Amino acid sequence: MRGVVWFVTLGVCWDLAGRLQDGRLTHALDNLSRLNATTAATTTTTTAATTTTTTTTITLQLLNRVLSSVVEEDPSHQDLGGQQIPFAITNYPPFLEVVKPAVAGGGGGVEAKGMSWELMLTLARYFNFTPVPLLVEDNMVGLRDPGGKWRGVIDLLHRKVAEVTLLPVTVTKHREEVLDFSLLLGTTTFGFLVKRPYDTPKTDALLKPFTYQVWWMILVATVAMGPLMYSLIIMRKKVCEKDTVLNRVFPLDECMWFVYGSMMRQGTELKPISDSSRILFATWWLFITIVTSFYTANLTAFLTFNGLQLHITRVEDLRKHHVTWLAFRDGALVEVISTHPKLQILRDLQAEGRGRFIDSRAEAVSLVRTNDYVYIDDMQVLDHLMQEDFKTQRRVGAKETCSFYSTPLASGDDVDFVFWFGYGFRKGSDLTPLFNGFFRRLAFFGILNFLHDNVTSNSPICTMPKGFKDRSLQNKDFYTTYVLGAIGIVLAAGALGCECLVRRARRCRHDQDDLDADYPTTHLPDNVPSILGVESIGVKHDPIWGSANLPPLPDTRARTPFHVRYPQYSHGRHGQASDAAFVRP
Repeated sequence: MRGVVWFVTLGVCWDLAGRLQDGRLTHALDNLSRLNATTAATTTTTTAATTTTTTTTITLQLLNRVLSSVVEEDPSHQDLGGQQIPFAITNYPPFLEVVKPAVAGGGGGVEAKGMSWELMLTLARYFNFTPVPLLVEDNMVGLRDPGGKWRGVIDLLHRKVAEVTLLPVTVTKHREEVLDFSLLLGTTTFGFLVKRPYDTPKTDALLKPFTYQVWWMILVATVAMGPLMYSLIIMRKKVCEKDTVLNRVFPLDECMWFVYGSMMRQGTELKPISDSSRILFATWWLFITIVTSFYTANLTAFLTFNGLQLHITRVEDLRKHHVTWLAFRDGALVEVISTHPKLQILRDLQAEGRGRFIDSRAEAVSLVRTNDYVYIDDMQVLDHLMQEDFKTQRRVGAKETCSFYSTPLASGDDVDFVFWFGYGFRKGSDLTPLFNGFFRRLAFFGILNFLHDNVTSNSPICTMPKGFKDRSLQNKDFYTTYVLGAIGIVLAAGALGCECLVRRARRCRHDQDDLDADYPTTHLPDNVPSILGVESIGVKHDPIWGSANLPPLPDTRARTPFHVRYPQYSHGRHGQASDAAFVRP
């Protein structure tokens, strides 16, 4: 019995939706009456059975009253007596696609397919009228020129040539002035059609594992840790002045090199001898171990993750890339691009020659395929174009069947880019309340939304690949590595040049100091013998070359900067020169 009740309930829903004919309601009432009589005849005498039968009888009576009220009060069941009603149509895939154009006169012979066409035929059968499709050749729903004249389907409605259009018409301010809209059936939005990238080079792979904030924190920690270690050692020395063991000081440059060497997992010759130094050194080791481990893991995951990086996902991205936007020359889209405050970028690009409106969607698809253009249109139209291109590529056996991807103009939570749509009627048409009742019932049970959302394929095609995939790294993946290596070489060359300049300046200064010391500016007395043995003030002297009167030469000469810094290593065990080659004769 419960199954019969649910069957009758489903029949009521379909009748309310207008998908069944009026005779089906009467037939359902007759079946319900016979069902009620059969149920009463099979009433049992037990208490439990009586309770169940009584409940079923009450349910059937309630359904009886509902069905009776539907027949008596349903305003959509009106017979129009076969009168001719003109419908304005145009080629607007995927909602309506003209298969055969009209013969001379534009009134007959039109054949089309799509949701809007099937809905028109359903209305004709339900209300018993003859539809007269009037085809608009310019493939426009409605465009208003600067002079106020309309083109497209809306022009036929505005001139009262047609009564209604079952194409989804986006509601705008100018259209509401010349049309009567049906109840609002749903929302739509506009988006981009962009050339799909087949391969995304990960040129910034070395920086991707961490965000820029993390990189700045690591840089600050690396720069500050060396001076912090040196400061701690200096403080320990001042506190423990009399301790011969704790007085040992590591130079600042060695502390800095220890910090940088630890990042590269290099060893060190520094041996901290105090607990404070050991704790600080161990803290840095632990920090850098964790950082490098996370970096290695994230870098591996980033390089093996098979995801395409889309270069255009918002309107703002058009300015970053040298591309030109295209849009179909139709009223709603033209009005949105021309007046929407958040689309000022499109208007600026149009003024720069990087944006224009076109009259052919096929031309737009071919231009987008060159990767120099993006196409703007309704999101469902873009999905339809993608699916048709997918079918074409599969049919010809192309290696890459997904050529495009679509993305909205703005994020999904931006209500400023969501627009209502409905069906359009001639201003003051008598068919508006009649058809609205039918549309209301279809919308109430979700049938209209189902039909509108399924004009394209239910299963999405050409989705972005996700997940991990083994792949060989390309030369472009090492772009950041090459840049880093080039910067290191340039810095090293610059440092070498600076070292040469500094050494040359120091050598010139030392040579000048030696000359000033060997040749004093003061004059010798007259009675001092000259070295060359010449006469001085009429007195002849013997030469004193090699004489012991000259100042002695130094015993050794430092041969490397190491000996300059640690002179005690320049002598042997007993304090004598360790290398006789550096002793002047």
